[in-house]
Amino acid sequence: MKIKKIVPYNIRKILPMIGIAGASLIMGGCQKEQPTHDVELTFSSDDASNIVLIHPDETPLTVSREVSDIIKYLDAQSNIRTIYLVPKDNWSGVQSQGVTAIRNNALSYAIDYSPKVRGRGDFNFQLGEASKVPEDSLWYVKHGWTINEYYNRQQR
Repeated sequence: MKIKKIVPYNIRKILPMIGIAGASLIMGGCQKEQPTHDVELTFSSDDASNIVLIHPDETPLTVSREVSDIIKYLDAQSNIRTIYLVPKDNWSGVQSQGVTAIRNNALSYAIDYSPKVRGRGDFNFQLGEASKVPEDSLWYVKHGWTINEYYNRQQR
C-alpha cells in the first residue's frame, strides 16, 4: 500500500520566499570586518611625548600628566588590535631611581589607560640597577618589555 501525500503549493507564494532567502544570503556577504593590525609607538629617554603629555601646574615644581592624544586616538580605532610601546636609543645611563621614574611618570599611564597597550622591546638599563627595584623590573617584564636582553645574550 502506497500513501501519497499531496502538498499543495502556490507558485505565487514560493517565488517571493525563494527571492527573500537568496537576498538574505547575498546581503550577509556585503558586510566585511576590517582586518586588525598592531601599531608601534617609539619613545626615548629624551622624548616620551608619544606616551604621556605633561602639563605644568600653577604650583611651582608640580606637573600633571595624562595619556597622549595619539594613544587615545589609536585606542578608539576598532581595527587596531594592540598598541606596542617600544623604547629606542640608549638607556644605559638610567639608574634604579630612573627605572622607577620611567614606570611611574610615563609608562604606567599608558598601560593603565587601555588593555590594548603593551610593551615591546628591550631596555638596556645600567647593569644591576633594575635588580635594585625588583617590583619595577617585574612590572616591565609583565607588560612585555625585556631588561638588558642584548647583554644577557652576549654573556651566554
